[in-house]
Amino acid sequence: MLRYSLLALPILFASTAMATIDLAVETKVFHVPGHGPRVEVNMAVLAGSAVAAQTQAGFTQARVEALTIIEQAGAIMAFAKTEVQGPEQLDSVPSDLIHQEFFDLAPGEYLLSVEVRDLNSSDTTVTRFSKPLAVGARPAGLSISEILMAERFEPAPKDTPSKFGYRAVPLLSDYLPQSIGKLVFYAEVYGADERFGADSLYLLSWQVESMEKRVVTGGLKQSHRKAAHAAEPVFAEFDISALPSGNYYAVVEVRDRRGDLVERRESFFQRNNPIAYNYDLRSQAAFDVASTFAGSITDADTLAEFISSLRPIADPLERKIIDDRWKDRDTDLMQRFFYSFWANRNPSPEQAWAAYRAEVIKVNKLFGCRVQKGYETDRGYVYLKYGPPNTMMDRFNEMGTIPYTIWHYYRAGKYTNRRFVFYQPDLANTCMQMLHSEVPGEVNNPQWNNILHQRTRALPGVQTQQVGTMEGDRTNEFFNDPR
Repeated sequence: MLRYSLLALPILFASTAMATIDLAVETKVFHVPGHGPRVEVNMAVLAGSAVAAQTQAGFTQARVEALTIIEQAGAIMAFAKTEVQGPEQLDSVPSDLIHQEFFDLAPGEYLLSVEVRDLNSSDTTVTRFSKPLAVGARPAGLSISEILMAERFEPAPKDTPSKFGYRAVPLLSDYLPQSIGKLVFYAEVYGADERFGADSLYLLSWQVESMEKRVVTGGLKQSHRKAAHAAEPVFAEFDISALPSGNYYAVVEVRDRRGDLVERRESFFQRNNPIAYNYDLRSQAAFDVASTFAGSITDADTLAEFISSLRPIADPLERKIIDDRWKDRDTDLMQRFFYSFWANRNPSPEQAWAAYRAEVIKVNKLFGCRVQKGYETDRGYVYLKYGPPNTMMDRFNEMGTIPYTIWHYYRAGKYTNRRFVFYQPDLANTCMQMLHSEVPGEVNNPQWNNILHQRTRALPGVQTQQVGTMEGDRTNEFFNDPR
């Protein structure tokens, strides 16, 4: 059982106004050779939302009743009613309650409904969840199943549905906090025998890629030669204790003997793992930096400029070191820090720097202004830290407002659906400043719309957050409905 709560789920939640149970549900479809599709309904009762009552043995235990119904055109095609019991515990630390149901269904369109009731509570309120369920036939030739994120693999009990003898305990989240030290996922490859010929060899790989660059991260990749069969399981497990915060893909690939890509499947996940990087002075002093890419950069001003451009992605300790190196311009110390900065983040530090440098050059061209390089501006900082925005609403010549732009991110760090507002308070200076952000830790200013309209509104004593003009309404529209 999970010993933490699933805080940021991509899965749909079920809830009612009175329900005490918080429920997350996901579905995965796998194919049994010679049999057909098997639908896996995975559900989690989130930690602390079910009552843990005392048992006769003196332990505490959560108990819920889960009713799963699958309908088609108003007719019930399959159902399961199960009493789900949590682990018996002596402590009071809540844990998520995980349950799975398996249904063999013909391809088609269905409606999935799940009802959960707390058996330890006097509250008879039922938590309900429903969604359409599409079950497809296996494509002809070679294909890869959906990827199932898992907590762990364990031997499956006898006479229960299994994945080649094992059970993948599902992890109903694409958000992996620091407390999760392993990335575990499962998939299946179908029809390799059809594509390559029975028992012919092919290359099966699974890996972790950065979302932005689509390159393997941290050496997290495994490749195996496989003999082609009707179905081949993928039991993937990586140590991600050193994987830094960021957005990634879990990837499964199939390649032929020549190494050409035949099929690929990926699944997004987000890592939140603040890492204290190693900048031990003794170990740095003993390292032969001259043989590295950083050692080939010998001009002090160039090194200082390169190091300064790292500020948007540096942690607080690194920013302090950057400031110190900018002041002293010690070439050897700058080389050692510069190399360590990238070696701490990537097993190919020179490539990582080259990719980042390309973004810095782009930012300098896009956002540089009279007194600041692009990476020093607020827009450059946000671009380098969070990546390019999904939409940018530029309003530089709008009547009644100061020039402004609104950036919208589907994902900004670990947060989803966040916006930034930048404005140009000094019309004689083309540098734009961050006025408001929805990302915690960045500038937050509820009065941002009033400030944008200070050309037409007197600010002293203003407390309202809404601008009662057509221009103010349009600004809110651009903020709430990015395009």
